[in-house]
Amino acid sequence: MVITALQSVLMLLTLILAGCFAASRPWFGETGSALFSKFTVQIAIPCYMFYNVWNTCGSREKLLEMFSQLPIPFCIILLGLAMGFLLARVCRIPLAKRGVFINAVAFSNTVIIGFPVVEALFGEAGLPQGMVYYMANTVLFWTVGVFLLHKDHDPSVRLFSLSGLRSILAPPLMGFLLGAATVLADFHLPDFLMSAITMIKQMATPMAMIFIGSMIYKGGLQSFRPCKELLLVIACRFILTPMVVLLICLPMGLSADTLQIFFILATMPAMTQLGIMANEAGSDSGFASVIITVTTVISLAAIPVYVFLLQQLLSASGPV
Repeated sequence: MVITALQSVLMLLTLILAGCFAASRPWFGETGSALFSKFTVQIAIPCYMFYNVWNTCGSREKLLEMFSQLPIPFCIILLGLAMGFLLARVCRIPLAKRGVFINAVAFSNTVIIGFPVVEALFGEAGLPQGMVYYMANTVLFWTVGVFLLHKDHDPSVRLFSLSGLRSILAPPLMGFLLGAATVLADFHLPDFLMSAITMIKQMATPMAMIFIGSMIYKGGLQSFRPCKELLLVIACRFILTPMVVLLICLPMGLSADTLQIFFILATMPAMTQLGIMANEAGSDSGFASVIITVTTVISLAAIPVYVFLLQQLLSASGPV
């Protein structure tokens, strides 16, 4: 069951290495890096968002049913944001890195790594519950998360302002909202258009990871030196977050499957989109790229441990 998840992680690392190689070539340069960043944010990720909502929800009834479960993952992620804010202040994280740091603490890679783990354990029947967590993760990242990244570059930006609204209503969030609207309206796009969206959305992850690899190459090996901020992110992502999930979910009386799916998705590595959006927002994209790479590598060891513990819960009798 672990093989699919591990292969997903190794695939991401391979794409990062491809980005490092591309950045080392003279034909790549700043123009190549800018192309990968802009195309991913403006075109590929919006198609990715639209397709995932449209394909997973399927019907208006299923989408509305998913909405009814959203408060739980919202609470998990909001508590993660609060934890990130608190640690950023107490540990005096530099202002230019705070947005990246808080995002890395609160948001996880739900689709590229999380969904394969969920499907390996529960089959396709587990994906609707996974989509619930994905919705909360997506909405909060493309609103609060993106706002915090812009605040790294411009401390004067406000969430409830015209400039703040512009940063929030980025193309990726619009893709998500359009996907939800299409499902709610029971509107079916022409086959040729859906085929084009499907092809473009498949480019989102490769381009994002190649961009991250190019950022790591530019930063050099010295960017991987252990630092306070990186160690705190690792501790939060792989130790404190699992405790937060259990603290919130256990009293809720959730089914064993739902609790375990939320647990898996909340404890995955940092989001791949964090590196791209940090660059677009003028935040510390080098620091974000290092976080994504390091947490993805650590997940090679963490995922089997989580899967083993979850299998023990599955085999135990009685309610979780």
